Formats: sequence, structure tokens, C-alpha cells
Amino acid sequence: MALAAALLIMLPIVSMAEATTSPHYTYDYWDEAVSTSPSYQVEDVYFGVDFGVGSFLTPKDLYVTKDNQVFVLDSGNSRIVVLDADMQFLRIIQPVDPDGAALKFQEAAGLFVTSDGRIMVSDKTGMAVYVLNAEGVQIGKIVAPEANVVPENFEFQPTKILEDSAGVLYVLSSGCLEGALQFDTDGSFMGFYGAEPIALSFEVLMNYFWKNILTEEQAGNMARTVPVNFVSFCIDEKDFIYTVRQGNDVTSGQVRKLNATGTNVLADNVFGDHITSADNMNAQMLNDIVVDDENFITILDKGSGRIFQYDQEGTLLYVFGGNGNQAGCFDAAESLETVGNRLLVLDSERGSITVFKPTAFALNIREASLLYSEGFYQEAMEPWTEVLKSDYNYELANLGLGKAYEGLGDYRQAMTYFKLGNDRDLYSNAFREYRSDLLHDYFAIFMLIIAALIVVPVALASRKKKQVIYAGGRPKSKYPIYCMFHPINGYADLKDEKSGSFWLANLVLLGFLIVSILIRQVTGFTFNENRTDQFNLLVTILSTIGIFIAFILCNWAVTTIMEGKGKFLEIWTFCSYALVPYIIGMTVVVVLSNIMTGDESAFYEGARWIVLVWTGFSMLIAIREVHQYTLAKTIFTLLLTFCGLIIIVIIAAIFYSVFNQFISFVSALFTEIMLR
Repeated sequence: MALAAALLIMLPIVSMAEATTSPHYTYDYWDEAVSTSPSYQVEDVYFGVDFGVGSFLTPKDLYVTKDNQVFVLDSGNSRIVVLDADMQFLRIIQPVDPDGAALKFQEAAGLFVTSDGRIMVSDKTGMAVYVLNAEGVQIGKIVAPEANVVPENFEFQPTKILEDSAGVLYVLSSGCLEGALQFDTDGSFMGFYGAEPIALSFEVLMNYFWKNILTEEQAGNMARTVPVNFVSFCIDEKDFIYTVRQGNDVTSGQVRKLNATGTNVLADNVFGDHITSADNMNAQMLNDIVVDDENFITILDKGSGRIFQYDQEGTLLYVFGGNGNQAGCFDAAESLETVGNRLLVLDSERGSITVFKPTAFALNIREASLLYSEGFYQEAMEPWTEVLKSDYNYELANLGLGKAYEGLGDYRQAMTYFKLGNDRDLYSNAFREYRSDLLHDYFAIFMLIIAALIVVPVALASRKKKQVIYAGGRPKSKYPIYCMFHPINGYADLKDEKSGSFWLANLVLLGFLIVSILIRQVTGFTFNENRTDQFNLLVTILSTIGIFIAFILCNWAVTTIMEGKGKFLEIWTFCSYALVPYIIGMTVVVVLSNIMTGDESAFYEGARWIVLVWTGFSMLIAIREVHQYTLAKTIFTLLLTFCGLIIIVIIAAIFYSVFNQFISFVSALFTEIMLR
């Protein structure tokens, strides 16, 4: 019967393996999931019956020794099944107590095998860690420690266990917020390891305040602020302990690499899926971690069934797996281990072990990552090139090739790859060297261009200076530029002479739209955080011309009831002219952004702020003159205008949401009618 049941479970998995595989993806610079070539593929799926030992019953943990023997903690059957590296059955270890009686686990959760062959099993409900010899005979037992540092009402519920090279034992206990418990070689309690203090924040202080004045029942309903909780860990050859943690607001740094003092030496990256929704974050259950011989970090998410592999620095390489009946998917992914470059995943619901082997894509990434991390950029070119043949958009490969070309002195090619890899700092460094080479090769030409840019405008200005009329009476076409440099006199004359041109104002608005597009699309890569590949003209029009029209309507409505002298078309014209400094200034800023490096960002930001302040001052003077207000009244009406603008934006957003829901309802109704 057990064999038949196992075969029935295996049938859908095998059939799905022939038809489809689990999704493979990574996250790009924008934190968006992007598909990649398959990184790992299912080599085989094994059940207990395949080894002739009957079905596994709620297996909970895997452990692989240095000689690649695979130990399976078959928790429900209170036994340990041992396999070799090729997943061939070796033996069964049936634990017994010192008197020879069968040792029954209540809820065995963790397994560890020491270098000298001792087997350690953590029994959560049994509240003990059993130490067995290689034959399974109990030779020791660790129970709840008694010490002053142990909190009151502490319950020892061991889930995971490991031992370092010095023989110090580390135990994770369910619900323990003080970190891992440390035990010396003689079993004596040494203290806690790796605990993190609660970060002091305004929310923590407010919770503390309210809990001291509310009733016990009310305080109990408030969110608890607690330290993070370790749920799994592993140890590498240098005794660094890698932990997976959970706790309040753990949205980054879920994986830590702790040294002997319990200090994290790994970057505070986002591990697991890059989820921003609080509801989705609650569904994420990172529950196991393993570090292989080359120090690649692999973590398991039981909630989604996904597997995430990172390089030594915590940079995500790829994601695969999932929940379901597809090949490489699970019902309850419980434990993760490595055998060589293969991955083993234990499914506690199915009672199965899925073996994954890396594809050529993953092998090239791993090889190139190792060379890259050691500074062998040229040597990494070949595997990175192979990676890009499979996935042209793989950012790490583009960065690797960029580093290689930078080392070769080909800065232009390096810039191309750094741009594809979305690394603005590396791009800026390569651009600085490229610009230096250009200046060295074409110094004379650059000096002539700079001289021309200085001399020509000065000469033109001196010629036109005699023709400037300062007492008004100038042509309509000259007012936009004149008001830019002489806003007080210019807008005053514009009001007195009524020389504003509605069509010229519209031409200025068109220039405003064009410059807004240039800012978004043409700003130098070093300073441009926009998705230039996802340009939407309608959104740009609404966010520029649309906001301008809404501003004019609000100002006209406010000033109409506050005795403003400006008519609607006058307000439109004056405010349009006030945008001229922005149009000209930001055009210059866009040009500068393409010849500056990140080291010169202060000059770039300074130029931007000069343009914005200049434009803001021009808009203030334009509003004051068109309505003949005092400065104080102008500022007050502008505040009311912005309040009205915010209300309009909120109403528009609500209308857009309702309209989308209505369209979705009509579409669903139409589909339902067609299906009937």
C-alpha cells in the first residue's frame, strides 16, 4: 500500500516534469522580478520507498557530512536514514536510549552530524537535544539550562542545532528572542549568542508610552515590539554562522553572517522575494539556509517553496522553485542541503527529496562570480559572455564584462556594459577616464569650443545692448526672455501694456513639455534614475501641462474671490512666461549631466537648484504683477492655490480608480455573458 501511495504521489510530478518546469527569475536594479534562463533543473525525486525503507513520515531535516553522506531525519518514524552522494541507500539508524530501549521522538526538528560521527537530534516537544553515537545509541542529552541570564518562564523547545570546530554547541529554541543558546563541550550553558537589541524608534517609544497607561487588555491588543527570532542556521568551514531571522518589520538583512562575537559581517541586503506589501510579507517564511564549499548562500522559503541563491557578498543570482505539482515545486519545503554543486530539498508533506542539478547557465554564473570576487576580471570574461548568450539582460554579467573592459583600458565599452548593468557609480568612474582620454587627445579643439561659447554671446550681447528699450514699448516676442532676466520690470510692463501673447505662451508651454521629456529621457546616465525604456507620453503630458492647467484654474478661482486683477488668459500667459528660466536652465543642466561624473554631483545639484529657485521667483513675481497684489497677499493666495491643486489631484485619483473598477466590472460582465 505504501508503495502504491508513493507511486500515486510521484505520477503528477513526473508528468509535469515532462511538460513544464518551475519559474526562474531574479531581481533587477529596479527591484522588479525578471525572467532568466533556467538555473537548476530537477535531476530526480526520491521517496522513502525508493530506498526500500517504506514511506518517510513527516521528515524534518537533512544534513550532509564532509564525505557527502546524506542524513535524513525521518521524524515521524523516529529514525535517521543515511544515503550516499548518489542517493543510494546505506543504512538506517534507529535511535535507542542508554538502556537499549527504542528512543521515540515527540517532534524531532533538527539534525546535525559532527566530524567525529556523533549525531545530534533536537526534539522540540520533547524539550531536549539527544546526542547519539554513530550507531544511534544515546550518549548524552541537553535540556533546559538553569542560569540567571535565562528569562523567567523560558521553555526549551530546540529546533536547530550545530557545533563549531571548537566543540561549542549552538541551539535554536522556538520562541527564544535572545539568540542561540551556547553550550560548552561538557554540556554546560555558556550564554546566548547573536541576539540583536531592539532598534530604538519613535514607534517603539510610543508603544512603550501607551502600554504604561492603557489597561492590560488594551495593551495586549497592541503590536508587540520584539527582537528578531532566528529560525535556522548553518556554519561554514571558518566557523562563520549564517542565520535566517524573523521578527517585527524584518524587511532586509533576513540573512546574517555572524563571527565569533556574534557580529554580522554580511551586507544588509533584502533576502527572499523583494516584497513591499505587508500582507505578502507575512506570507514569506524563510526557513532554512545552507552555504556550500564555494561559499554560495542558498536559502529556502517554505511559504512560497522558492529557492534563492546568492554569491559570497549576498548578491542575488537567481530564484527558482515554488509550491505546486510542477517539476521542482513542493507542498511543504522543509529543509535544504548541498551535495557538491547539487541541491537537495526535503518536502515534509510529500515525504520526498528533490535533487536539483545546475544548468550550464548557473555553472557559468558561479564560475564568473568566483573569479569576479577575487578580482580576476579578464579571466571572468568568457563565462560572463556565455551567461549573456543565454540571458542578454543579466545585470551581473554586464557588470562583470564592464569591469573586464575597464581593466583593459577600453572605457567606452566598459561604459556600455555598466549602463546595461545599471551601475551608475561604475559607469561614472569609467566615464571619468574616458573623458580624460578625450580631453587629452582633443585639448585644442575643446579650448576653441569653450572660447567660442564665451566670446560669441558676449559679442552678441554688446551689439544688442544699444537696442534695448528699458521704458517699455518692446515687441511682444521679446517679453518672455526679457521677463526672465528682468522679472520685476518685465511683468510690470507686460501688465501695463497688455502685451502678452496667448499663442506665444502656448509655444512656451510646448517648450516646457519638450524639456520635461528631455529631462526624463536624455539626462546623463549617472544622474538619471528614470526608466527610459518605459516612457509614457500621456503620463508626461498630464504631469506637466495637466498640472499647469490645474494650477491656473485653482489660482484663477482663488484670486477671483480675493479681488485679483488678472483675467484667466492673463494668468495663463504670465505663468507660461515664468517657465522660460526652467526651459532654458534645465536644458543647460541636461547638457551638463552628460559631461559630468558622479564626483561632480554637487555642481549638478547646485545648477538644478539655481534653475528651480529662479523659476520659483519668476512665478512669484508673475502672480503678484498679474493680480496687482502685495507680496504677502501673493504668498497667501499661492498657498490656497496649492491646497486647491492637491484637492484636484486627489479627486482625479479617485475618479481614475473608480473608472478603472467600472471598466473591470463591465469587462467581467461582458465575459460572463459571452461564456453563457
